[in-house]
Amino acid sequence: MPMKLFKCDETIPEREKHVYIKEKGEDTTQFLPSAHVETIPGSLSERGCSYCGAKLVIGGVLKDTIQLIHGPVGCAYDTWHTKRYPSDNGNFQLKYVWSSDMKEQHVVFGGEKLLKKAMLEAFAEFPDIKRMMVYTTCSTALIGDDIKPVVKEVEKELGDVDIFTVECPGFAGVSQSKGHHVFNMGWMTDKVGTYEPEITSPYTINVIGDYNIQGDTFVLEKYMEKMGVQIIAHFTGNGTYDSLRGMHRAQLNVTNCARSAGYIANELKKKYGIPRIDVDTWGFDYAKEGLRKIGAFFGIEDRAEAVIAEEVAKYESKLAWYKERLTGKKVCIWTGGPRLWHWTKALEDDLGMKVVAMSSKFGHQEDFEKVIARGEEGTIYIDDGNELEFFEVLEMVKPDLVLTGPRVGALVKKLHLPYVNGHGYHNGPYMGFEGAVNMARDMYNAIYSPLMKLAQSDIRGEQIKTVIAEEKSKLGESEVEQSKSFDITSTEPIAVLESSKIDTQPFLLPADKPLHRESEIEQSKSFDITSTEPIAVLESSEINTQPLRIPDNQPLPQWQQIGGKFSAFLEQLPKYLGSFSTEYQMPIICFATIITATITVKIILAVLDVINEIPQLNLVFELTGIGYLIWFVFRYLFKASTRQELAAQISFIQKEIVEGQD
Repeated sequence: MPMKLFKCDETIPEREKHVYIKEKGEDTTQFLPSAHVETIPGSLSERGCSYCGAKLVIGGVLKDTIQLIHGPVGCAYDTWHTKRYPSDNGNFQLKYVWSSDMKEQHVVFGGEKLLKKAMLEAFAEFPDIKRMMVYTTCSTALIGDDIKPVVKEVEKELGDVDIFTVECPGFAGVSQSKGHHVFNMGWMTDKVGTYEPEITSPYTINVIGDYNIQGDTFVLEKYMEKMGVQIIAHFTGNGTYDSLRGMHRAQLNVTNCARSAGYIANELKKKYGIPRIDVDTWGFDYAKEGLRKIGAFFGIEDRAEAVIAEEVAKYESKLAWYKERLTGKKVCIWTGGPRLWHWTKALEDDLGMKVVAMSSKFGHQEDFEKVIARGEEGTIYIDDGNELEFFEVLEMVKPDLVLTGPRVGALVKKLHLPYVNGHGYHNGPYMGFEGAVNMARDMYNAIYSPLMKLAQSDIRGEQIKTVIAEEKSKLGESEVEQSKSFDITSTEPIAVLESSKIDTQPFLLPADKPLHRESEIEQSKSFDITSTEPIAVLESSEINTQPLRIPDNQPLPQWQQIGGKFSAFLEQLPKYLGSFSTEYQMPIICFATIITATITVKIILAVLDVINEIPQLNLVFELTGIGYLIWFVFRYLFKASTRQELAAQISFIQKEIVEGQD
């Protein structure tokens, strides 16, 4: 049976559908792991949420855009600066994070006013930034905040800004893949075609699904510049908001990550007729193939070959050095989605490594079709793997290296296995020719680093135990030889004991000898504390068990004097407090009254603030007050008789309260 149920999953047997081990001669389309489905309850998933897929993976990469998260501050913090997406404008997108910072009261009464306030404040703090993306989160989606009307109000009020809304809360899909899809389709519908880019070359492309991890985009830009190809838009590595609005003017869509950005490439083809080609930009052979595809499309194959020849001359010998040392090394690839099939052949063909296990967090079944087709027999394929499964796989395949993210990487290191960050890289870029060498270098350094082997060694081995025992033995012999006799009744300082080792075992008196009084201490004899003679030497010197007494004329030690004074103070403390409260009773009461009144006023004001936030309640109070005022005027003020009645009531209340009369 090709599907595999791990031992750790015996209590959740449904996990068997998500694990496949490739065997010879199998039709892989019949044994694809279940993918892009809800995580099974009881399985500790490594997936991210849908909001994370939109903000962290795609939108948050743009270098000139305010990324405002409408929700609790944690949603902003957890998707800020967690991946290495640099830019050529000082890494603006990595320095700042924006949040409406919703609290409980906004969840109860609505957060649209808070959102508008946060948007205006963000634009005011960054006057040079005129572009913004606003994201909903689980909290704001559950309470039904409608962010699009708020966005229109802000655009109308400020005039020169452009804002994109991403309505994809965390619970919208089974993984971050839903966020990719929502962002792609929303941008295509709302923004593409609303800006006209400047065309500087007869050859124009969009680079789709590249996020400039540690400079990947800069590598691709260099190749395109040498070939004379203009990149209209990067979706979204080192990209700008307006360049993405002009994607409709490109002649070709070059798609790298088909899982996170293939949607918009397909829509551009449907609406504007822009063809799409998929490339693999990781690995030597894949980089050659990708450049040749682009060159063939535009008829500039000679330029593509010139770039390939130049890059191969720089890096081929370096890659060969690493291949010699990495051939045969076993590696696990546990990443997001498409890198499984991007990296599999690159590692096996370029470096001679063996991929023995692969796990995808958000890949679809079409992704598993690609990776299984490229993989070798016996390789383990897992959808939505969890930590216990990873541990079991590591025991099964015993890899030399794991390519994964920092979360799983931290667990792997505890097993003394090296890992390389497959999400944010160790020392990138990893794309292109130089990227292939960088990746090989990081894998080589991880596998051959002595740190992991040192971590496995227990320095408290038998050898060190033997050395310690020998040293103890030598120390004991030397101390016995240097020991001196001293009188146990001596009053000399304890410093005389420095040359003698005192046994910590208690002295035992003969059972038939009674204890004697203090007077018998004077008859005690001196003896060598290191002596091996029987305890009988104590017969003529008895030890009194009474505590030593300090003569009356001898002053107490300083610590005892201080302790006595402190004890006396504690005894008198209740008396001091009683007299203080009696003497200052009125000031204490006044102070307590002021504090109580202040707290009461603050509570009343807080309650009033909360009441003011309740929709329509202000209007109800105002109408009630106006109604009562009208009634009072008609009841007491229009007629002389009613005015006299009112005066009589006021006089009665005055006598009853002020004068104390009934």
